[in-house]
Amino acid sequence: MTFIRRVAWVAVLATYILIALGGAVFATASGLSCPDWPTCYGQVYYSGTYQTFFEQFHRYTAAGVAVLIVLLAVGLIIRARQDRTFLILAILAPTLLIVQIVLGGLNVLWKLPTQMVTAHLGMALALLAVLLTVAVLSREAAPSRELPAKTRKFAQLAISNALLVYILMLFGSYVTGSGAALACSGWPFCAPAAWAASGDLASINMLHRVYAVFVGLVMLWTVVAAVRRWHVARGQAIIALVGGMLFVYQAIVGGLIVLFNEPAFLTGMHLALAVAVWATQVLLAVLAVRQLRAAPLPQELELLEQAEAVARQQVSVVKQTISSYVDLMKPHVTVLLLGITAAAMAIADRGLPSLMLVLTTLLGGAMAAGSANCINCYIDRDIDQLMGRTQRRSIPAGRVEPRQALIFGIVLGVAAFVILYVFVNLLSAILACSAIFFYIFVYTLGLKRTSTQNIVIGGAAGAVPVLVGWAAVTNHLSLPAIWLFAIVFYWTPPHFWALSLLIQKDYEKAGVPMLPVVMGEGETRRQILLYSLLLLAVTLVLFAMGTMGYIYLVGVVIMGGIMIYLAIRLWNDEAKKWARTLFWYSNMYLAAIFAIMVIDRVIH
Repeated sequence: MTFIRRVAWVAVLATYILIALGGAVFATASGLSCPDWPTCYGQVYYSGTYQTFFEQFHRYTAAGVAVLIVLLAVGLIIRARQDRTFLILAILAPTLLIVQIVLGGLNVLWKLPTQMVTAHLGMALALLAVLLTVAVLSREAAPSRELPAKTRKFAQLAISNALLVYILMLFGSYVTGSGAALACSGWPFCAPAAWAASGDLASINMLHRVYAVFVGLVMLWTVVAAVRRWHVARGQAIIALVGGMLFVYQAIVGGLIVLFNEPAFLTGMHLALAVAVWATQVLLAVLAVRQLRAAPLPQELELLEQAEAVARQQVSVVKQTISSYVDLMKPHVTVLLLGITAAAMAIADRGLPSLMLVLTTLLGGAMAAGSANCINCYIDRDIDQLMGRTQRRSIPAGRVEPRQALIFGIVLGVAAFVILYVFVNLLSAILACSAIFFYIFVYTLGLKRTSTQNIVIGGAAGAVPVLVGWAAVTNHLSLPAIWLFAIVFYWTPPHFWALSLLIQKDYEKAGVPMLPVVMGEGETRRQILLYSLLLLAVTLVLFAMGTMGYIYLVGVVIMGGIMIYLAIRLWNDEAKKWARTLFWYSNMYLAAIFAIMVIDRVIH
């Protein structure tokens, strides 16, 4: 694998240079200096201005990268035929290359349309990620010195952060291509330019800045998490620190672009730094995944578990108590609900609502979701003791008394109503509390232990947050809000049934009639595929209604297509890995779909 690794790293460097050159071509307006493609004025090399030199140098560099990728793909097929991962990468790299070449040609022939330029960058970044993956995985990792559960948690964070950076870069490309880069004359705050009043260009620019702040916070979280693992993964910690510093430098350069009226040098540097940030995040994610694949030796695993047990005992009582009550609120679920609530607010407002409105709505929503989850934990405390997935929750583990959990849940629910009523509006407060009652009485008490349709009908409670977000901005509900509700409603069954396939024995032990327990795994897989198809159909309705535009259409077709592909693989293959992949992807799917909606709604 030494040959493959060396070729891969050379290809990574060449691809980075290629993308940076692409940024220079765009910044210097050299993209159309050669009006034809692949030749320049009908010649293999045309001696003209520095702009034609830039464009031709970019093209020849792309040709060199193509040769390296073909060589790498051949080497992977010959030397790694027994490794399915490398075979997939061997097919994926040249496929992305071909798409990238086609997009490059169409960019020239169609005079650099903004969407095409963004897609061209997106393919280049994806190609760079594939090459980095090959380069890292072609070298075996030493046995891990960390518990697999901790490594998996960090790997999920690193992958999520990388995806957020990817979306940020595509968003930034669109901002530049649409002419919104200078729509705000100030930085970091926005002073809308007079000429940017039409087309919502200032809103697009400001939305990009707000999203960059959000990504920066996730980046900070990733860096802190990586540094805390210094003793078990020093290389990852260093890469995370480098990526964090590059992100800061890139943000500063972005500010200088505005302050100095978009000079070509700074524009090109901005992209070069952004690509470097992307590369570090991909590298960090792949290294974490490689570490996860290299499990600790059995004797080391036992020592790690003992050390972890001792560390848990040393946690302060106050911190443990706070953590136990927060655990009752199921924060990992609540975060996703808050994300779609904020997205619904932005969609309803066609931009960014006031910060105070957003914060109070999210605070009330978090309390409402936490209330429902606390009371659910109180009601299900008997079966939670039987299920391996839930035995460590606060009530079964004995960290919180059942009565205290019930009181905490009721207090949260009352506080949620008061905050939403006083600081937002009555409709939002009623909707949030109706979700609490529906989740408790219809799902938990009425359906969960009696019907295989518990998730289908009970999923309505998880879809209410989008209505809360919409009502917070408009103080009424309209047809687009109902379709947002429907998207989350139809997303819930395939998402949760994929999880139920993984923990089917737990449900059998607790006597909960989940679909795979009653109808079998085959029927569950079939239902997951059917609901994935329904989900795609429901998402397309927003485009058919004219509520969303072509950016949304392309996004939902791609994301929905991947969802259906995974559902088909799950249907045809009984391996648990497909259920696990679909469950993980469905979380990312919902977040991505609503992010695409926000972008499309602001632009459309």
